Amino acid sequence: MKRLIGWASVLSVFLALTSCHDDSIYAGFKKTESGAYMKFYTHNEGQQPRLNDEVTFEMAQVFNDSLLFTTAGNEPMQLVLKKGDFVGDVPDALLMMHVGDSARLVVSVDSVLTSMLGMEEVPEEYVGKPIYYDLKLLGIKPFEELEAERKVLMESLKQEEIDFLAPLVLDPKHTVTESGLILMEKTGNGKVARMGDYVDFDFTICSPKGDTIMNSFGVEPVVMQYGEEFISKGFNEALGMVPEGGTMRLVIPSELAFDSTGYAQYIPPYTPLIVLMKMNSVMDKAAYDKRQAEAEAAKEAEAERMMAAEAVRIANYVKANGITETPTESGIYIIRQEEGEGNVAQWGDEVSVHYILSNLDGDMVDSSYEYGEPMQFTIGKGEMIPAIEEALMTMAPGAKATVVSPSSQGFGDIAINEKMPAYSPIVIELELVEIK
Repeated sequence: MKRLIGWASVLSVFLALTSCHDDSIYAGFKKTESGAYMKFYTHNEGQQPRLNDEVTFEMAQVFNDSLLFTTAGNEPMQLVLKKGDFVGDVPDALLMMHVGDSARLVVSVDSVLTSMLGMEEVPEEYVGKPIYYDLKLLGIKPFEELEAERKVLMESLKQEEIDFLAPLVLDPKHTVTESGLILMEKTGNGKVARMGDYVDFDFTICSPKGDTIMNSFGVEPVVMQYGEEFISKGFNEALGMVPEGGTMRLVIPSELAFDSTGYAQYIPPYTPLIVLMKMNSVMDKAAYDKRQAEAEAAKEAEAERMMAAEAVRIANYVKANGITETPTESGIYIIRQEEGEGNVAQWGDEVSVHYILSNLDGDMVDSSYEYGEPMQFTIGKGEMIPAIEEALMTMAPGAKATVVSPSSQGFGDIAINEKMPAYSPIVIELELVEIK
């Protein structure tokens, strides 16, 4: 499980490596035509890459003299050069290099955090700090060569599809629709969806090699209004052919699926899709609205039942463990283990905290001790569950406490894992390490 609530672990490690000096981040570096600030260790003559060329290179990422990432001991990186996420980014540096060159690029952490990691605001202590990229350009594959290889590959994939579809189209047991869908099997004689109806269905999509691409069976059926865009044009057309309570197996040619573009790394270009559909129900709007209302009422009733059971579980836990503390107004119990020294944490304080999260049965779910460092967050910014923030505002640095909390102050209706399903009361061992 990831940390309770807060920054991703990679980001937290990254931000923990705070630079301890304020020298100019550009000292000794020269600004190139591309906007990159660079220092060359080896500078050759000859070929330089262009936008859309593919480059092969080695890279190491360094922050505050700590190595964050390196290709050393692994395969070098390959990248088709596009415009960087910001001026002076790694692609801008590679555009200034020749094969065999090695250089160091420096950029501001601000650019990395905002452009690449999506932070809206950079913490003040990191503003302007430098991050370095050590680069060595190993090779260049020109765009023209890439394009020629791409054309050969595309023709090969196109021919593979033709060879796959031909016998299916000629099979007299199959039906080919006017649009080109190949219907292989169909069961059921219920009603079919009309435009504006709501459908509840399951499906599996496989590649011609039998690899599963998408599947809803045993996971969760899809409920949507028929006519809404879903998967592809061919898939939507097929939905209107499956009878309620029935199934249909078909092949969707790529021109009715993802055509010559494919879909990310999951579906190559010119890939026909083998699809199995099962239509669970077809509803008009009135039936759909009634079903939704019943489902919402059932969900609310189940939530009330679970919260009532939760209250009993907490009461039994408190009695079994001899807890004499009075719960706070929000319902949490704070059992002090060790007192700290100094002022207690306040709203708006940045704190460093160790925790162990468990369920009432004593099963540990997560622990900061396993990460080797405390968690850092600001009280009041919504980065932490309410129970922890409330308890911390009664603790001074060095204090330790056990917190027993109802789900309303924990994770609510969110299921963390099998040990901590929705509406689970929680036990947290807290240690306030530092108030910054």
